[in-house]
Amino acid sequence: MSQTNRRVTPTAGIVAIVGGALLAAASFLPWAEVSGSGESVTAKGLDGSDGYITLAAGLVAVVTGLLMLRGTRRAVAVVAVLAGLAGGGLALFDALTAKDSVLDAAAEELAPSFDASADQVRAALDQAVDSGQLGVSIGFGLYVAMVGGLVAVAGGVLDLRDSAAEPTPVTSAAPTTSPPAPATPDAAESPDPPPPQDTGGP
Repeated sequence: MSQTNRRVTPTAGIVAIVGGALLAAASFLPWAEVSGSGESVTAKGLDGSDGYITLAAGLVAVVTGLLMLRGTRRAVAVVAVLAGLAGGGLALFDALTAKDSVLDAAAEELAPSFDASADQVRAALDQAVDSGQLGVSIGFGLYVAMVGGLVAVAGGVLDLRDSAAEPTPVTSAAPTTSPPAPATPDAAESPDPPPPQDTGGP
């Protein structure tokens, strides 16, 4: 019989749950802020499609963390790592391209109001940013999403490490007995000769 039950290590599962919760919560937080003329406009993660991706990645990480607490297979830890990489990596990408993304979205939205093309409005916005009349900054929600992704990845890695450190399953087999060797007659012994038969002669 083989013993294949995994040893439950709650630390990895708890870490993955915390990372997933941070990723999901970050989707509702500000990701970018545009300010100018004494006013500011904040864009949250769920204002765009990327916020829904980080929300989904966070929920996946939370579910995998709960499964880790039950001592499930290593594949669950791999899913937690992938979810953390997807959510945190997307947040990092948005942080690096936040200015361009916000200005592109604003240009698309403002173009009909000014009866101009999106490219013309974008050029005007770039001039406003360069002159200091308009400012674009990264919201703290993106930082929370990046941290959450890293924490979720750490939870999956911890679970994989704990799985690799577990001892090899012990297998026990029923003892086998060899049949007894057949008895061999003693070579020194020989059967008695048959008694002489009477042939009826004189």
